[in-house]
Amino acid sequence: MQNKLIKMIIKRIFQSVIVIFIVTLLVFLLMQLVPGDPIVNFLGANATEDQIEYYTKQFGYDKPVLIQYFMWIQGLFHGQMGRSVALQKEISDIIFSRLSVTLSVVFPAFFMAVILGIILGIIAAKKRGTRIDSAISFFANIGMSMPMFWFGMLLILLFGLKLGILPTSGYSAFEEGAGDWAIHLIMPMTVLAMGPLAQFTRQTRSSMLEVIRQDYVTTARAKGLGQRAITFKHQLRNALIPIITIMGVQLGGMIGGTVLVESIFVVPGLGNLMITSIQGKDFMVVENGVLIISIAVAICNLLVDILYGVIDPRIRNT
Repeated sequence: MQNKLIKMIIKRIFQSVIVIFIVTLLVFLLMQLVPGDPIVNFLGANATEDQIEYYTKQFGYDKPVLIQYFMWIQGLFHGQMGRSVALQKEISDIIFSRLSVTLSVVFPAFFMAVILGIILGIIAAKKRGTRIDSAISFFANIGMSMPMFWFGMLLILLFGLKLGILPTSGYSAFEEGAGDWAIHLIMPMTVLAMGPLAQFTRQTRSSMLEVIRQDYVTTARAKGLGQRAITFKHQLRNALIPIITIMGVQLGGMIGGTVLVESIFVVPGLGNLMITSIQGKDFMVVENGVLIISIAVAICNLLVDILYGVIDPRIRNT
């Protein structure tokens, strides 16, 4: 069984590498279609032809597109992402400092969505057909259909401007104080978690309803097991497989979704960096940012596949 699991992991890693390569190539080519010159944008309207030519050669923009792409890939294998035109800094230094901010929003939001979603899903399944079930399902449907940008604006208007109890924007590092860090993250984390929370709630409810009347549950009750043991050791354990499957998808989506959330709340993370880089036509920063996000999504999906294969041996043969 271990050999099959190892083969499955190797296969998934190979597939992930191919996907990342295709994504980076497509993004690189698409960025070439964006109107504007990053060098001209950096130097300004008063730049001379000699200045433009000098910086164009310095950053390698005078070479054919595919040559630029393979030079970038070659640099990645040597641990070099290139240099930002707009910021005049190494891109790796910029991105990884911003990535830590992004992850400080994503991981708390993800864990909140998973824990609350599973709890609410279990309650809804146990109270099927009651007002509690209807209320949970109603709010889950709202959470799935509510636009992230609109929800963020509502929170800013209510808690930031009207009540004045939460900051409307900005970020405070954890090292500067856990309290300020948490207060600044409440609204971005809530907005980012809302969609996945609704999805986890719906999926948990659906999975629990499928296993709640299985024969092994009836047998467990006949043996005199307590309701808590039946719920968590028998029902939830067998309902976890589809829940685990969407965990990877949702976590990857949350990492990509920070682009919008960080823009709304002016959080200086990777998503905010990509927005400003697109506006400033700093294409290499955008391309490296997409690379990091695609790698993160691939890792999330790989971890889910591995965990899925451990739980369900049938998956190892696919």
